Amino acid sequence: MKYAIWNNKGGVGKSFVTFLTACEYAREHPDKMVVVVDMCPQANVSEVVLGGNGKGAEELEKLLQANPRQTVGGYFDERISSPHKMTGNETSFLIQASKVNDNLEDNIYLIAGDPSLEIQAEAINQIAGQTLPSESWANVHKWLKDLLSAITRKHENAVYFIDCNPSFAAYTELAIIAADRLIVPCTADGSSARAITNIGQLVFGINVPAAYANVSFSKRARNNNLSLPTIHVIPLNRSTQYEQKASKAFSAMYEAIKVRANTLNKVDPSIFSATNVFLDLPDAHSVSVVTSHFGMPLHKIKLGKYQIHSKDTQVPKESLNRYKSAFKDLVSRL
Repeated sequence: MKYAIWNNKGGVGKSFVTFLTACEYAREHPDKMVVVVDMCPQANVSEVVLGGNGKGAEELEKLLQANPRQTVGGYFDERISSPHKMTGNETSFLIQASKVNDNLEDNIYLIAGDPSLEIQAEAINQIAGQTLPSESWANVHKWLKDLLSAITRKHENAVYFIDCNPSFAAYTELAIIAADRLIVPCTADGSSARAITNIGQLVFGINVPAAYANVSFSKRARNNNLSLPTIHVIPLNRSTQYEQKASKAFSAMYEAIKVRANTLNKVDPSIFSATNVFLDLPDAHSVSVVTSHFGMPLHKIKLGKYQIHSKDTQVPKESLNRYKSAFKDLVSRL
């Protein structure tokens, strides 16, 4: 199964949700190979997986300096030279994360992100737009799908969590094509509500203006027999909790998000793969700081103080337990 964590809005916690969901899934399913795939040019989740602030950046730089680069961008370099067939080197870009970050389970792997995705996007668009061969658009949009399929052929037990950039750029289109299901984190604001409608239009072609209908992503994907993922979970992230429920103010904003999602469901129920897609994720506060700084999954965090940039950061029991419970619930839905 391949999950893409994406929202057309930035700042909703996609990378954080990707990391913690993958870690919790790996802990609960030790028989699975859990692969974090970083399809964001900022490569934030790669730095966390590779050890957190400081160390993670240094380890990512080593991968970027390798020849070829040991990143998704390094693989796309090879596909730009061979756009219409697989290279045979796909599995060489897979990294066992625990060899770099000993906070992680041995079954967590990484396809590292790469800032060059922004530059490669133009090449992707140019090659995909070629009229010959006739399947150019499909071949190019399957690059990431090809990479993950090659890994799956070697490791049948692999499960993937793809961290996406908010922009619906060419590399995001490749991530969407590769995914089976979407996890759509939202925060309590009007922009997140509008982003749900944007997903309906961008991914599924709902209410695309007539002038663009024939060139929309969804139309091209379907014309090329490329299946689209379904919306599986919408985590309502960073909610302020009161008696273990989102506060009234947050609940009111989340209601607007739910209305938008339910509107999509009425238009086309087939784009959803679950009946109850909503899930509250409480504000993590200091827990998120510790997780990101040390590249540490929730089950490895202990109560007490952590020194971060020469300052003590306290991890309170209630906050940690609440967050553990929320991600356990999220993983149980996958």
